[in-house]
Amino acid sequence: MVRDGADGLEVLMGRRSAASLFLPGFWVFPGGRVEPGDGDGDGRWRAAAVREVREEVGLELSPASLVPFDRWLTPEGLPRRFDTVFFLAPVDGDAAPVRDAHEIDETRWVTPATLLGEAREGLPVLSYPTLAQARRLGTATGVADAVAACGTALPPTTITTIVEVDGQPVMHVAGPDGVPRRFGDGPVHPSELAQRPPR
Repeated sequence: MVRDGADGLEVLMGRRSAASLFLPGFWVFPGGRVEPGDGDGDGRWRAAAVREVREEVGLELSPASLVPFDRWLTPEGLPRRFDTVFFLAPVDGDAAPVRDAHEIDETRWVTPATLLGEAREGLPVLSYPTLAQARRLGTATGVADAVAACGTALPPTTITTIVEVDGQPVMHVAGPDGVPRRFGDGPVHPSELAQRPPR
């Protein structure tokens, strides 16, 4: 969710509770998995987003208000893979989230610049895609500008890879020269964007 605040565009972040099975303690955008009742086709992504936002932070969204923003696919070889679609959901400035205290134990509105600055200092804990999306949103002058930069169809998928660094697996995307690199060392290479489903 995004809104116009006193210092520009703000995003709603939620901290996943210690009881969460996925990314406990991480600050994330509200959302979750597609359930069978969410339907079929591309509409299932919107239905899932509306339902999850209602469940996690108590806000009601219209499926039609969701703007396709980003899509990430976790690397091959992992025990569980996630094909994740992200939407921008413009809301009024007085939108007040009510956390569910089960999956999300804290919420905050924050500018991307503040979020990235805190991340450089080690707090809050953010996932790889969240960092990349905060960077993108940080270039927008406001909600209208962020929405105008998006299309109407589901975006192409950023495909991540696992690269061993000093004996440890590290998630990477390709840089402009096609060489895999960590986030923060350069933009995503266009060849890493492809419309393909998870295997």
